[in-house]
Amino acid sequence: MAARLRALESSREAAPGAAPAAEGQSMKNRGFAAIGAGVLAIAALMALGAAQIGGDAGYGGVGPAFLPWLVSGALAVLGAALIVSALRHAAPLVEAPAFPPRWRAMAWVSLGLLANAALIEHVGFVASCALLFALGARGFRIGQDQTPSRTVTLRDAALGAAISAPVFWIFTKVLGLTLPALTRGGWI
Repeated sequence: MAARLRALESSREAAPGAAPAAEGQSMKNRGFAAIGAGVLAIAALMALGAAQIGGDAGYGGVGPAFLPWLVSGALAVLGAALIVSALRHAAPLVEAPAFPPRWRAMAWVSLGLLANAALIEHVGFVASCALLFALGARGFRIGQDQTPSRTVTLRDAALGAAISAPVFWIFTKVLGLTLPALTRGGWI
């Protein structure tokens, strides 16, 4: 009888979508449950903030608190789903991939983000976003074990400028929003 129970438990562990873990069996998805609890906590904080937003609903019936409530509700559903999924499966949901961390790649991408934040007021939106794109692309290439040349990095900077310039012009000239510009005329 004991051998039959052990065989049943081992078959449950191996089967995808297995039934809940038996009493006394260690839960292998604690990380997913912890992430779900964190998502639920963020949902609760967003709901607390949404409750403090005042204002009446406009002609569309939607007020300024609608979107925060919607995001809070979606986060609560996703957090609960993560917890339920972690508790229902005895087998690990995901195996960690076996690859070394790419610290140099992460450093290049982080440098791009920090440089963008530091330089956007001084060199303008287009130049800082082009630098962000070039440094981020360099980091992604290094993460794929490629060695980007100076020509490739300059091409990435030009591509970043080609992407960010129309975005800048649409936001400033069409939508009338203010983004940091390099010149007083506001075209770069």
